[in-house]
Amino acid sequence: MDFLQNILTQTLDFFFSLIPNYGVAIILLTLVLKAILYWPQQQSLMSSRKMQSMTPEMQEIQKRFKGDPDQLNKAMSQLYKKYGINPVGCFTSSCLLQIPQLLIMWALWFALQAFFLAPVQIPMNTPFLGSLTPTAATPTIPADLFNTYTTTMVNGSQFALVARAATPGAMFLGFNLAYTPTGAPHWIYYLWPVLTAATMFLQSKTMGQSQTQQGGAAFINILFPLLIGWISISIPVAVCLYWVVFSLLQVAQQLIVFKGIPKPPAAAQTVQVVSTPPQALSAPGKKKAKGK
Repeated sequence: MDFLQNILTQTLDFFFSLIPNYGVAIILLTLVLKAILYWPQQQSLMSSRKMQSMTPEMQEIQKRFKGDPDQLNKAMSQLYKKYGINPVGCFTSSCLLQIPQLLIMWALWFALQAFFLAPVQIPMNTPFLGSLTPTAATPTIPADLFNTYTTTMVNGSQFALVARAATPGAMFLGFNLAYTPTGAPHWIYYLWPVLTAATMFLQSKTMGQSQTQQGGAAFINILFPLLIGWISISIPVAVCLYWVVFSLLQVAQQLIVFKGIPKPPAAAQTVQVVSTPPQALSAPGKKKAKGK
């Protein structure tokens, strides 16, 4: 995890050197991570689309061979082969793809907490220092780092030691990215957990119905965004920003693959077996013998 955290912080510093705003740097980092995960996610979405297409036939087979497990398994195997789907692989890949996203989220959580609280050297004539309070020693309470600075001497020149959270680069759309909603000075910061949960829910709605509507998955697709939203209350806004942007990119990819929000699969039509009259089985032009 430390290795991943170091990579993330170094990448953020690189993007910040290009555009001096950590919000923009996080968005650029998100684009890079999305590009890395694009191909495996695309394969999973294509498999999901195939599952959606075969759902009506699958429902029909389940009805037709309801009392015959052997025939049901054979028919389902032929159906999967017809569409070129590995059912175990589809489920496994969908689950495995969530692991790197969650690992990145947790790594960002820990990395950004240390990243924004780490001090940086600022020249004493920097204008924004006038809005901060000088202190003789680094505050022990993390919240105090948002509005204070200490001084140090470097090669005979005096510099201010300021936490990244107190620099203008930590501000994005009027929000300080280092704040957690629970520790922020204003209730408006709770907008970020709401956005995080909403984009996660939108991501589940634009996923193929063949996956999202089977069993208890529909309930999970509501519970999981709520869980992420609840977790987002106690993590830096910077992590919420990453999660919102990543979810929106995923929604766009899913809308392209499914060509819009997937519709529920059409109801399977029950096959009616029509009994053939015995007369229809006789050869054409021949008549039954009479009185013999």
